[in-house]
Amino acid sequence: MSRALIPIAALALAAALLPAVPVAAQQVSLSPTIGVYIPTTELVKAANGQEFKQEIGLAVGGRLGLDFSPRFGILTSVTYVPSDLKFDFAGNQTQTKANLLFGTARATVYVLPVTAPVWLSLSGGGSYVRRSGDAYANATDRDDIGAVIGATVGVRLGSFLSFYVAADDYIYGTRLEAASLGDTKTTQNDVQLAVGFGVPLRR
Repeated sequence: MSRALIPIAALALAAALLPAVPVAAQQVSLSPTIGVYIPTTELVKAANGQEFKQEIGLAVGGRLGLDFSPRFGILTSVTYVPSDLKFDFAGNQTQTKANLLFGTARATVYVLPVTAPVWLSLSGGGSYVRRSGDAYANATDRDDIGAVIGATVGVRLGSFLSFYVAADDYIYGTRLEAASLGDTKTTQNDVQLAVGFGVPLRR
């Protein structure tokens, strides 16, 4: 399967699971999100002072959740980050457009049940990262597969809406061909902080 199809396949899996659980036990929600993308490590930091670093950027996207019970569910998400890649060498800095697309499919465990006025969830699963923009125009490998872990705190706003704050850590290996690193990959930790509103689609 093409890596670019992984988020789509995850959404299809979530939809396919709907008939397998009694309707009364299902809750599907759609959540638009907005937040900030924070890379915590440089893509490259060579001994000669050469440094490539993805810049902090706005993160916009959405989540589709399927809760089988107040304590367990699955979650898929897609986030787009318009960003820049900063190159620093011998005190000279340049910035080039370098956008990111993140997709995830993960399991969610509610430490405080989602039906409570205030709820808390922990999640973990797989992630997909796609790069675009001028900085990666000549790259032959723009995709990475990794892991994601996250925590979300939410507040129910009546029976219809919920507001939440989420923190996710994307962990994956990547390499920057422009830095002549061959096949060596470095581990990246990209943090995303977001807020969103959950809207039930099916209860």
